[in-house]
Amino acid sequence: MKFVTDVITFEVMPETKRENVLLFATVSVILAVGAFIFWGPLFHQKRRGKVLGLVNLGYTCFLNTLLQALASCPVVLDWLSKHQNSANKKSFIAALQNTLQVLNGKEGSEDPYTPSKLIQSLHGHGWIISPGEQDAHELFLVIVTTLEEEVQQKLPKVCSLSAAVEDGLREIQQHGLQATLLSPKPSSWWQEAKLKGPLPFQGLFASQLQCMSCKYKSAVHYATFYSLSLVLPPRLSVLGTMDEFYTLQELIGHYVTSRVVNDVTCDGCGCRDTAQVKSLNFGKLPRCLCIHIARTIWEGEPLKRDDHIRFPEILVMDPYTYNYIQQTQLSNSKLQVGDQSCTNGLINSSSLTRKRFRHLYQLTAVVVHKGSLFYGHFITYRRGVGKYYNSWFYTSDAEVRETTLHEVMQASAYMLFYTKFTSSASHSVH
Repeated sequence: MKFVTDVITFEVMPETKRENVLLFATVSVILAVGAFIFWGPLFHQKRRGKVLGLVNLGYTCFLNTLLQALASCPVVLDWLSKHQNSANKKSFIAALQNTLQVLNGKEGSEDPYTPSKLIQSLHGHGWIISPGEQDAHELFLVIVTTLEEEVQQKLPKVCSLSAAVEDGLREIQQHGLQATLLSPKPSSWWQEAKLKGPLPFQGLFASQLQCMSCKYKSAVHYATFYSLSLVLPPRLSVLGTMDEFYTLQELIGHYVTSRVVNDVTCDGCGCRDTAQVKSLNFGKLPRCLCIHIARTIWEGEPLKRDDHIRFPEILVMDPYTYNYIQQTQLSNSKLQVGDQSCTNGLINSSSLTRKRFRHLYQLTAVVVHKGSLFYGHFITYRRGVGKYYNSWFYTSDAEVRETTLHEVMQASAYMLFYTKFTSSASHSVH
């Protein structure tokens, strides 16, 4: 039966057909609600195993890019796991570990993920992330400082003589005097701290002065570092041709080049205002090497340089270490070891073939800043984890896609993360 009007025609639906439609609609609603409960909204898909994205909360790409880089470093994940077991669940260590696990495809994680708990934890430590453009390397130093603070809070603030005597008497009562003297044991907190190890980014610079008059060498001075900030030398070409690039090895070589320091009192000959040669190299290398390429320069005004720096997938750090240099023979400002040579701290990479080294690093993440000095966007190229370790991913906030190593190596790096090979044996470079 139909009702006809001047505009619309209506048809009266039979009762049976209406009941079928209502039943179909009810079932559809139930299925839709169930899908929402189990899988969430379509824009929050759940993935397992692969790299997940991060929600940009308003100019937070500098945070997202750094979290993706940290999530690609196995030694960082391992260190957080060891410390998280004894940490407060509301600690920054726990919040960071959980966030990195989510980014690596932890089961049941939403994609993209919102790192709100991590930001709240930073606020709890007194850090204020103001709106607007921020720097990823500065945030890295903030995170390192926060981790260091939480680790230091777990250590005893004072080790008194009476406490040490009480520990010794307790050991004697439990194991006897002879056994205690033959195998003394450090305190439990010291054993735990030694087992967990220092921050994976922590390394030591080694510096030394040598008088140019009497050749006296001062004692070696060690200083802690957590990242290596490299300054770009003058441009290779005014035209900036594509065939002329600095290499990462050259930048590191420039950083550790010996320099003459004037007006120094020599402890050997006692002369004042002497000229001395200051050498700088690495006394101890970290397990995760963070390299920052400072791209801001001053040419009448602050400018950003976008020069491409050629960086390797496998980085050899032996020639820059204190022990390696001490084992070489200096001659006419030229460092020679067999057929390998280093002149003024610069390393001939072609001569690294068929050599065995103990400090080999593998690239795990590349942070890139796109844009000008005052406005831009951070993205990260990073490795996966587990069975996806040999895969590379492009991450830009919520966007994640698989990419190639070739695309990674063409990037204009702002920060580089290298992980040290864990094997204690020497490695060959071919």
